[in-house]
Amino acid sequence: MDSGRAGAHDTAVASAEDRRTISLGIALPAFCGMVALLVLLLPGEVPEAGRAVAVFAGLGAVSLLAEALQRRLPRLRPLVVPLAAGGLLFAIYSALSLVIPWVLPEDREWTILGLDRRLFGYTWEGVWQGLASPLLSDLLQAVYTSFYLFPFLLGLRWARRRDWPTLFQGVDRVIVGFLISYCGYLLVPTRSPYAFVHYATALPSHGLQPFLHERLISTSWTKRDCFPSGHVMMSSYIAWLCWCRDRAWFRLFGPWALLTAAATLYLRYHYLVDVVAGLLFSAVWILASERLWGRFRDLPRPGEAPA
Repeated sequence: MDSGRAGAHDTAVASAEDRRTISLGIALPAFCGMVALLVLLLPGEVPEAGRAVAVFAGLGAVSLLAEALQRRLPRLRPLVVPLAAGGLLFAIYSALSLVIPWVLPEDREWTILGLDRRLFGYTWEGVWQGLASPLLSDLLQAVYTSFYLFPFLLGLRWARRRDWPTLFQGVDRVIVGFLISYCGYLLVPTRSPYAFVHYATALPSHGLQPFLHERLISTSWTKRDCFPSGHVMMSSYIAWLCWCRDRAWFRLFGPWALLTAAATLYLRYHYLVDVVAGLLFSAVWILASERLWGRFRDLPRPGEAPA
């Protein structure tokens, strides 16, 4: 990159988001502070209270340091903002295992399971038993697992197009959306159906489904993370972001969001109530985020001057 292009790159990146990022500068530190304060207000309830407070205080501090770095070095912003925000989000999700079982110690899975049957007449056997097949199990498990990859691919696409306003605001919107779902985990701690419901048969598979499932549950330390379905809430929200800014990729992300919703139920990760709640949370977050940031579709395109 020659000096002229480098200067243009710096100017475009800096002008894309001159103010503090919501994700690194506000949302992630605030969430960490909230959890640490919650632990301090529950003396004796959290077995590893000191460790939990230290972990969340440390994660909040790292987020603020990353925010300071991206503001001081604009050229690094396209790397620092998405990578730091995404890494911290995963670290926070994992660290919630230190807190979630103890904030509201009574699990809610039997309540949620009962709501499934009373409100919707839903049972896994009644909907999925006749459809189960090795091919479907492996396909939907791959879709479910791809949830952790697709947002990264979308961010990479926006970065390659140098669509900095979309990238930076998209990161903020997605990170805050995930944190909202984490609040649900704190308030309604619920294990997945596969973890406690006895099913007559295992899911049929050619081998991919159990392979991916075991790796997911072995790396996910937070086991009470059902309500609302973060997979459904955020896959549908990300698909909507594509609809606003990138219709070509919506052709991929729209079906992906629908298959993700089906996968959460078929693979016994979620209850129907969770999925419905995830869709409602997504709709509310679409409206709220448009109020907070303005219309996502109206952000300047690459090469356009800000309005």
